[in-house]
Amino acid sequence: MSSRCDMEAANILALNLMNDIVTGKLTVEKARDVYCEVTSAFMMNRPAAYAEKLQFTVSKEANYDTDIVMIADEMVEQAIEKVNDIVDESMGNGRLH
Repeated sequence: MSSRCDMEAANILALNLMNDIVTGKLTVEKARDVYCEVTSAFMMNRPAAYAEKLQFTVSKEANYDTDIVMIADEMVEQAIEKVNDIVDESMGNGRLH
């Protein structure tokens, strides 16, 4: 499993809750409640251990599937298009390639 958010704490929280669901510590419904509670606490700068570090041990011997990051290339293409749009609007000349 992976989590991708611009806020690291949200990624850590999601992974912790996923682990608790998979290991039977929490139901999906309870995990949703915990997500709201912990996110609110974290955003208010209150202690939120579930969002601050992984609450489970990761085996060092396991073979990990690191997946393939697919969005990066698309993000670059979108960034180029955005720059081209800005250049076109402000200068009316050539595009980046």
